Amino acid sequence: MIEEIKQIIEKEYADLDYFDYRYHLLPVVEYAEKLAEICDVNKEVVELSAWLHDIGRIKFGARNHELTGAGEAEKILRQFGYPDEIIEQVKHCILAHRGSGSIQPQTMEAKVVATADALAHFDMFLPMLTTMGKGGKGKGDKIIYGWIYEKMERDWNKKILIPEAMKIAEEKYKAIKLVLDDKSSEKGERR
Repeated sequence: MIEEIKQIIEKEYADLDYFDYRYHLLPVVEYAEKLAEICDVNKEVVELSAWLHDIGRIKFGARNHELTGAGEAEKILRQFGYPDEIIEQVKHCILAHRGSGSIQPQTMEAKVVATADALAHFDMFLPMLTTMGKGGKGKGDKIIYGWIYEKMERDWNKKILIPEAMKIAEEKYKAIKLVLDDKSSEKGERR
């Protein structure tokens, strides 16, 4: 059944930018599976949650996508006959995955998914930085650099909820920070 859900998600992403699928969703799934193994949690709940965590953003936009996503995930899971217990666990993981919302992860599965989401951001930031504006000379690039820096620090300090995950992301965190600090010094700015 997970394979069929994966196909639904891939179809939803087909109309969107491949960048998000390649550099965000696939790493979330990969990290979630790896962390589920490390933390010895319900792998089915984690994998389903990882595939479905951004379904609300894909279908309805970024605003409150954890809320729209939980409802959409429930519809999909019911369609495949998943039991209520699994559905509720997946919904909690989706509702809590952002780390900035009012719902905080209460289960280890939800902590795994939130952490996997944060780790995937680190995979996404480096390609974003290398493809932007060919040197970061524009005002728009400056805004994006600031956004990346703030999101990266928020993820590093508040959203990585599993200690082993910091080891996984540490080198990327340092590299991104180095690039962003370098871009700031090019412009004569200080963080």
